[in-house]
Amino acid sequence: MSTAVNEPFADGDFVSKLAGLAPAGTVAALRAARADAKRFTQGSHDALFDPNATGLSLEERLAAATYAAHLAAAPDVTRAYRERLIALRTAARDETLALLEQFIAADNVSTAHTTPATDATKNARTTAILSHTHALATLAPLPGKPALVRLKEAGLATHEIVALSQLVAFVTYQVRVVAALRALEAAA
Repeated sequence: MSTAVNEPFADGDFVSKLAGLAPAGTVAALRAARADAKRFTQGSHDALFDPNATGLSLEERLAAATYAAHLAAAPDVTRAYRERLIALRTAARDETLALLEQFIAADNVSTAHTTPATDATKNARTTAILSHTHALATLAPLPGKPALVRLKEAGLATHEIVALSQLVAFVTYQVRVVAALRALEAAA
């Protein structure tokens, strides 16, 4: 299922769009009954991917989200975030996409994560973001003080590290909600 994620949703519900819910279906009615959960999930998404947010660039956030969704084995969610990244018109977008694809390819080839060989000076920040995304999403290697030091050395401020961690946690939550809604929709 390909999702046109840059178009507005009838009710602003990205999760329902990703799950492919029928707007008038039983599962949509169930979501409407849990309006607060739906609203808070969408509000978190909107805050994390606000183009005007400071700290991590939208490009960095979308790359981390794409990679986190990939690591959660959610190809449709991965594709949705990748499409949003592709739609950006930034100077470094192609470089970020290429690096992201190297990370994804390295994961597809090996069960043990290895950071792809990159131009350390040009890609240090994005490499650190994607490596930390991997550690948070898979707990391999366990994130800890050395990981935080590497992020700081790559130029991330504390508030950016916190934002990255929140984003990865949110995307993995979002993937689980989408999977649950799809299962409910299939059974309805």
